[in-house]
Amino acid sequence: MLSEWAAAHERGVVVAGPMWDGDRWAEAVAAFCRASGWPLLAEPCSQLRRELDGVVVTDHHDLLLRTAWADAEPPDAVLRIGGAPTCKPLRLWIERHRPAFAFVDPASTWTDASFSVSLHLTIGPEAVTDVARTLLSPDSGWAQRWADADARAAAAVDGLLDAEPLLEASVARQLGRSLPAGHALYVSNSMPVRDVDSYLRARAEPLAVHANRGASGIDGVISAATGVAASGTPTTVLVGDLAFRHDLGGLVGAFDTVPATHGGSGDLDLTVVVVDNGGGTIFSFLPAYGVIDSEAFERLLTTPPGRSSSQLASGLAAAMGFEHLHIGSCDELHALLAAPGSNRGVRVITIDIDADANRDQHRRLADAVAAAVRGAESRSQ
Repeated sequence: MLSEWAAAHERGVVVAGPMWDGDRWAEAVAAFCRASGWPLLAEPCSQLRRELDGVVVTDHHDLLLRTAWADAEPPDAVLRIGGAPTCKPLRLWIERHRPAFAFVDPASTWTDASFSVSLHLTIGPEAVTDVARTLLSPDSGWAQRWADADARAAAAVDGLLDAEPLLEASVARQLGRSLPAGHALYVSNSMPVRDVDSYLRARAEPLAVHANRGASGIDGVISAATGVAASGTPTTVLVGDLAFRHDLGGLVGAFDTVPATHGGSGDLDLTVVVVDNGGGTIFSFLPAYGVIDSEAFERLLTTPPGRSSSQLASGLAAAMGFEHLHIGSCDELHALLAAPGSNRGVRVITIDIDADANRDQHRRLADAVAAAVRGAESRSQ
């Protein structure tokens, strides 16, 4: 059934949503993309935002799908594997164009808030590989147009971020550049998971990326990351200042790491990266910002802490014996993340973020990508 469905559509995309077992799907998804000529729009939590031979893996589809270029390149079909994607522009793009939509859903979750699915399949990666063997890749230039647009987007993003101070987008990009092979990245809900989706790029060395999507908001993120680190995997967790405060107990859990004599791995290798933007600034990206009274907005939605995360982390470090570092540049962040280490315990890295500058930079990044691909839609017709 999937074979006939895919063969009937030339301009399709493969969407990979959150999957804890995405590694198991990598070979099958790559084979399908090569055989169909479809690009792969994979969020990092799918475990498929990685370099795959012969596959166009987009790094910046979150930004591309906000542009006129994307609406001039509507898909005939979408094949989704995994959970509901984090990327809102992707959902809206699919809703606008209503392509044929196949959902490979072996767990029978049927997560489809937009009611877009037209073909629901409970098959595994072996069946997807079998389908790939029946397809002939069309020479339409469809995947190459996506590759060219994504390259333009990457150049626009780099041009802006390389010239400006360290803000949230640069932190997300740097995590992908600097974390060593064999490392795990845990990302908080709110802005961290969205920034990682927008700015973390495909790597030759796979990076395990985890998040509590749809489970508990910003609660328990450090505790969950501590659990990953307790398995023996060096782990970095990216949180905002409110998520940091919501799970200070997770640092106690890290402090009380199960010793090796009880089946643990001894000291953890856990790095907590805290971007301190002065409260829940994700709400400032919503339409309500600038419309309702600013004082009420800050009191009810931003909930700014009384003291900085750096002050809090410094006091906790003195009390609990972990390392605290306060930084302000990509070079400093790279040096800390890329340095080899084993069972080095717990580190907390705090980064002060100007919320107004950060919001403005996100807007300008979207504008820069739109400008970079402007006109490309007319050349592709």
